[in-house]
Amino acid sequence: MRLPTATTQYFGTTIMMNTSYLKSLLAAAGLAFSVGALAAPWTVVPETSSVGFVGTQQGTKFNGRFQTFTAQIDLDPADPTKGSVAGTVQMDSVNTRDSDRDASLLDKDWFNAKEYPEAKFESQKIEKAADGSYVANGQLTLKGTTKPMAMKFTLDGSGSTAKFAGTMTINRFDFNVGEGWNDTSWVAQDVAVDVKLDLKK
Repeated sequence: MRLPTATTQYFGTTIMMNTSYLKSLLAAAGLAFSVGALAAPWTVVPETSSVGFVGTQQGTKFNGRFQTFTAQIDLDPADPTKGSVAGTVQMDSVNTRDSDRDASLLDKDWFNAKEYPEAKFESQKIEKAADGSYVANGQLTLKGTTKPMAMKFTLDGSGSTAKFAGTMTINRFDFNVGEGWNDTSWVAQDVAVDVKLDLKK
């Protein structure tokens, strides 16, 4: 039995298509829509997410975090290399559980939070690492200085939820953080940043 055909005009030319071909086109369109939906940016769940850091003062490590931040995570768990990562923290939201230290960090020598209220990271290229994790190569802007920075991260999840875990190490001298405090036995030069985000769609 012959399949019924559909006729369409394309620049004055009549094209005959059978219904099975039409169904294939519609199915392909539906698949493309589904892939596009999966690639939509994630929404961060702030209540269970954090941006923290570890510094060293007089040989003793201390933990801190930024209580106010935003993140834009546009990643497909099936292939994160095609996505992007960006984030902003409010410097005056720092909390190290030491009020004197927190006040000092906001000063001009350290964060100078009044003049530079935000720090921002934006990825430019994402690559897969040998261990199966990913590296977001991008630019970090801190205290008015922008420099290349890499964030190593993992993305675990499927469907409507995922977990993002990223780390980077910042040399504070690169960003003039701690001006006048060059003795690394007093305050170490490297600060480890730890980003943990719960994501949903």
